[in-house]
Amino acid sequence: MSVIIHVIIIGQIVAGVDGGTSLRPTRGDVEAALAQNPGPGELRRLAETGEPAVIAVADDRAVSEAVRGRALSALAYARSGRSHAFLENFIIRETPSREPSDHVLVRRAAMALGWRSGPRLTEVLAPLLDSDDRDVRLDAAAALGLGRPRDAEKPLRARLAVETDAAVKRQIEAALRAVAPPP
Repeated sequence: MSVIIHVIIIGQIVAGVDGGTSLRPTRGDVEAALAQNPGPGELRRLAETGEPAVIAVADDRAVSEAVRGRALSALAYARSGRSHAFLENFIIRETPSREPSDHVLVRRAAMALGWRSGPRLTEVLAPLLDSDDRDVRLDAAAALGLGRPRDAEKPLRARLAVETDAAVKRQIEAALRAVAPPP
């Protein structure tokens, strides 16, 4: 079956064209759909209807970095505790990696987690502010700004005091405005 037919089937399942049954896209269907570089609406539908399959794709090192990254981005739309815990654990597990491809995936996971927020957001994302990778620091600050956790002020200010990259500094300042607005 071609990838286009997989995507059509997923679209029909998600749209309810299948007569309203509770069919869920398979892991293969999700992987094929993610390979097509879907937009935000499609990512939302995949996360809402095929969350377990999206998590499986995101966690599979045999899948391309691009597809795994899209799966991680899709999890911003999934609202279950399972996907939230997966994102937190993914970041914690992959943060020590020195592989550039892992850094890209951690950035995607951080942004997805930032959109979702949660009580452990600062605990999970603050260590990324000290990454050797400038883009990881940039996205960690952006994600903390998105989630707006009040307890992020201290690690953001600590990083701002030592940050040398102008773009990261600007992002930290923006995040600080979000988490600790002036009185």
